[in-house]
Amino acid sequence: MGMVPAADVPRAESPRRLIASAGIGNFAEWYDFAVYGVVASILAKQFFPAGNPAVALISAYALFGLTYVSRPLGGLFAGWLGDTLGRRRALSFTVLLMCTGTMLIGFIPTYSKIGIAAPLLLAICRLIQGLGTGGEYSSAIAFVYEHSDPRVRPVRISYLVTMTFLGITTSVLAASVCTAIVGESVFENWGWRILFLLSGPLGIAGLYLRNRVAETPEFARVNAESEVQHTKATPIRAAFRTQAKAMVLFFCVVSAYALITPVLSSYFITFMQSSGGISHGASYWISVVVNLVMIGATLVAGRLMSNHGLQRTFVIGGLFIAVISVPAFALASHGVAGALVGGSLLAVGKGIVAVAGAMAMSYMFPARVRVTAGAFAYNVCTITFGAAGPAIGLWLNDATGTSTAFSVYLAVVGALSVVAAYVGRSRLSEPATSAPAPAGPLEYQH
Repeated sequence: MGMVPAADVPRAESPRRLIASAGIGNFAEWYDFAVYGVVASILAKQFFPAGNPAVALISAYALFGLTYVSRPLGGLFAGWLGDTLGRRRALSFTVLLMCTGTMLIGFIPTYSKIGIAAPLLLAICRLIQGLGTGGEYSSAIAFVYEHSDPRVRPVRISYLVTMTFLGITTSVLAASVCTAIVGESVFENWGWRILFLLSGPLGIAGLYLRNRVAETPEFARVNAESEVQHTKATPIRAAFRTQAKAMVLFFCVVSAYALITPVLSSYFITFMQSSGGISHGASYWISVVVNLVMIGATLVAGRLMSNHGLQRTFVIGGLFIAVISVPAFALASHGVAGALVGGSLLAVGKGIVAVAGAMAMSYMFPARVRVTAGAFAYNVCTITFGAAGPAIGLWLNDATGTSTAFSVYLAVVGALSVVAAYVGRSRLSEPATSAPAPAGPLEYQH
């Protein structure tokens, strides 16, 4: 039995400090993630040659998906860092890299100034973002999960997920405020850069907060065990050798969340503008309202999971998405009122599966490979279902001549999540830990 160094001895963290330190990075991650999608139609004009607006928009969304390409690599590195040197070090690494990549986008000259170098530099920044984003979510969730008593984990995880949605909401709100202050023409010309430059202060704040919290007790305990010391340098190999089936199950149950995330943060805004005839400014404000609904749904979902368990929460969320996807997009193509109702329905579904997916990322994997296994499975899932989501939506609508064809695809993936949750119900009913699982469903506590 090894000894834990004195500097790494964990201390009890207050819930506020815990959520703030983990949440600031998630806030920044999803602000960075969403802000690109919010201004995707503007970036298409700024960084790609004029001529065919549809091709330029698809190219912009292709770069939107490019960040997913580097996410598995970033997830594996952050996983190695988090599972060998500690969750806190992984969290500091991810927030620094992620915010740097985003801020640099605000300095790139446009296509009219430097030609083909503009989209190439944009692609490099997106890859840097992906490296940071790849390990952020699983590291932050593991950090909160391991610092929390099992009975309060669902609610605390829902608070953490709420921070991600606040990041998305802030990106849309920032775009709305900037547009209102400088006007749409100025915003399209250069005002959009402000949104990316704001990521710099977010990164500094995140780094400061994360360096002021202690390592998790569970990591400190497994780090002191001789078995973990033996496999400490190879958490990637250990994850694939011992958790392959669990990672495949996680991939399937989280599919609906992976797809609906870029749908609401990016594609839905473009859909409102193109199919609903809604202006940039109005679509941003609608998205703010939709995200507020999503935050409320997330907090309710945390209590739902406390009372009904992880597996049932996945089933409820997946079924909801499968049922409402088609009518939600049909409503959204009929002006502001329809977009508000349709977007709110999608937001409720996303809130439910988001909390379930976040909880599963730590719940399904043992502590010694938790960050590595969770990050890899999550990032492969987001590549498969999330990276190409907006581009597939545009292609399906164009190929079928309808504005809601993509909604059928979303409904099918929602059904896939339900089937996976049913098939894997035994694994989703007991946490992967050496300690015995609590009897009965998790209970809500303040």
